[in-house]
Amino acid sequence: MTDKELRKLSRQDLLQLLIAQGREAASIEEQLKEAKYNEQRQFDSNERLRDRIADREETIEHLKEKLTGKDEKLNEKDREIAELKDQIAMLKANGFSADGTGMIDGNRPLGSIAEAALALNDVFAAAQKAADMYIANAKRIAEGDN
Repeated sequence: MTDKELRKLSRQDLLQLLIAQGREAASIEEQLKEAKYNEQRQFDSNERLRDRIADREETIEHLKEKLTGKDEKLNEKDREIAELKDQIAMLKANGFSADGTGMIDGNRPLGSIAEAALALNDVFAAAQKAADMYIANAKRIAEGDN
């Protein structure tokens, strides 16, 4: 509207025009408030999503570290298995069977390691008994000389 047209309007028309502009301004202000509210909600939502993404990334990193640790343990176990397989192959090459028994000179059976340990225990027990008897005799002789 031009200045000329405005001057021709009556007071009532001007008031109605002002009221209409006020309503329009209030409506625009309400739209602005709603847009700001929606913007804040969207910002908050984005922040929550960023936090969730950061948590997930942290969890992923933690799981990657655990996986790396498991891989290292598996590699260590693989090395141990390879060493044990080599030892088994060496024992088989020297005449031992899978159950821990073998043959001496291909004729006489060689017992398991447990059987050998038991036999050694008997030898040590007999040696200890002989040593105890020797010490007892030596003490008796020494006491008899006094």
